Amino acid sequence: MKHKILIGFLFLLSVPIASAQLYTITDLGQLSPTAINIWDQVVGNFNGHAFLWERGQGMRDLGLLPGGTSSYAISISDLGVVTGTADGAGTVISPESSFPNQECSDLTQPFVWTPQKGMQGLGTIGVPPVETMFPFWCEIPFYGTGVNVFGQVIGYTTLYSDNYQWGFLWTSGEVMTLFGSSFPPTMANGISDPGQIVGQTGILIGVATSWKGGVATDLVTLGGAALDYSSSANGVNDWGQIVGWSTTVSLDPDCGFNLVGCPMHAVLWTRNGEINDLGTLPGDSLSAASNINFFGQVIGSSGNTLDELGWGGTGGSGFDGEGGAVAVIGHPFIWSAPKGMEDLNARIRAGSGWVLNSVSGINFWGQIVGSGTFNGQSHGFLLTP
Repeated sequence: MKHKILIGFLFLLSVPIASAQLYTITDLGQLSPTAINIWDQVVGNFNGHAFLWERGQGMRDLGLLPGGTSSYAISISDLGVVTGTADGAGTVISPESSFPNQECSDLTQPFVWTPQKGMQGLGTIGVPPVETMFPFWCEIPFYGTGVNVFGQVIGYTTLYSDNYQWGFLWTSGEVMTLFGSSFPPTMANGISDPGQIVGQTGILIGVATSWKGGVATDLVTLGGAALDYSSSANGVNDWGQIVGWSTTVSLDPDCGFNLVGCPMHAVLWTRNGEINDLGTLPGDSLSAASNINFFGQVIGSSGNTLDELGWGGTGGSGFDGEGGAVAVIGHPFIWSAPKGMEDLNARIRAGSGWVLNSVSGINFWGQIVGSGTFNGQSHGFLLTP
């Protein structure tokens, strides 16, 4: 984190803050981007395969696991380590010595990819209760959702009918560990370099949660600590600032228990646990924040339509690792403390042929990746301020 502070200080000295920041667009072709690191390396997905895009080199297929049929990249660290989800041969480590490990020919599992070693499956860990679930361990999918500079990988596991779910943490050289509880389910969505994990506890109707040093803290909602408001934490930066969404009215009786028609706003929690309502773009009733960078710039979507993604997702590869269980369909935004929420479509050159539909990642320098249409065709993009 110290190197980021020094670089950031020099960056702020050298770059004037524009009153209306404009972005140049780099066309990423048919790649569907999911994340970007400090070196503007972009990961994403195309045709059921995970890909890495690098300036001057283009797209690189990250491949598959042995015996696998698909892979999905979701996160990349500043050291160029990629994580996501893939199927293929893998091992389920038993948490109890009285039960053996299981070797699976087709296991949905998190992976790490490095230029030196390529794609490596992390396997999974046997879930409790061991006596009941032991015969089914190979059938239980684990989804990778984030990786930090220390190579720590987080994600979640889904059980039958999405009824029971844990978060997991994997550290190189150590056995994967589960956290949270079997019910209500646990979703792990983001991890900072210092190791703070954020996510949600509960199915759709849940509460944003932060884990530091293994200790869980429920975050306040826009209704205070009220249990009848729902929220989710989707991203966290190295300062401990957290972003996500919170409903703005009571779930019962105002808008039911499936979030459809329930107004929600993008929010930012300070490192002290205070919540800030980021609002919406003009004319919208819904917004949700997906990520935040080192300088507190927040990205997300604002609109009037809510898409319930479910737990485990339904990406083109069969798994997408998306957290928060919902997505707002509308206009992508960037938010900063000085300027508030801005429509990113108003920050690109008019007549460019682009319509920006969604954003998925923002890096240290404020570069943003996402998906949209270019002359009516679906393309990924990289925005550079």
